[in-house]
Amino acid sequence: LEDAAGADAIVLVLGIDKSIEHEGVDRQDTALPGLQEPFALRALALGKPTVLVLTSGGALAIDNLINRRDGAPYAIVQTFNPAVVGGRAIGATLFGLENRWGKLPVTMYPHSFIGEKAMTDFSMTSGVGRTYRYYTGQPLFPFGMGLSLTTFDMQCQGMERPYQYRCAVTNTGSRDGDEVVQVYHRIGDVGPLSHPVPMRSLVDFARVRVQAGSQVTVDFQLSARDFEVVNAQGRRVLYPGRHGLIF
Repeated sequence: LEDAAGADAIVLVLGIDKSIEHEGVDRQDTALPGLQEPFALRALALGKPTVLVLTSGGALAIDNLINRRDGAPYAIVQTFNPAVVGGRAIGATLFGLENRWGKLPVTMYPHSFIGEKAMTDFSMTSGVGRTYRYYTGQPLFPFGMGLSLTTFDMQCQGMERPYQYRCAVTNTGSRDGDEVVQVYHRIGDVGPLSHPVPMRSLVDFARVRVQAGSQVTVDFQLSARDFEVVNAQGRRVLYPGRHGLIF
């Protein structure tokens, strides 16, 4: 903490390793183990620009580090298990040498989730639900979220061919960067059903590189299968009615 107090900025690396969680060994708690959270709170209280880097196999609950009026991290980087060469990639992105950020492939739940949904309850829909498709609570950070060192604008429309869509992605910032365009299906007005359906489901995505001030187009060719849901018998069904797409 003394070194941090004299620094212009702080890179705070927290998380878990394979001594805490690995194949055949599950965590009982999603909070940061040990003294990491109180240490992080003291570091954040210094008021320095702080980047929080998380290393973990699964998502961590960091409610107390982000729900603060003062001293919250300027940015959060979820690196999962970066392995041997991951440090170079992390360093290049933190120092702005690269701008190839992605999107969260998991839902980051609040710490209260472990008391609302038992680990042994494998139903996706019971209680508060599980995963981005059925979770009805407020996540810390939702599946598919991800920021960049630049900004993007996106406009999407249907094309002449059935199930074909085109998105125009514009880099409105001052840095070149990658954007991940995501396509979600959401079932709409199809009448009453005897089984739950996802709130949304990822059906396609594409990563594109966009130069600063430039625009690129991304085409998606979907199919009827992308609008199907699984019924109570485990079969995929395309229900007649209104369906929606979220880009």
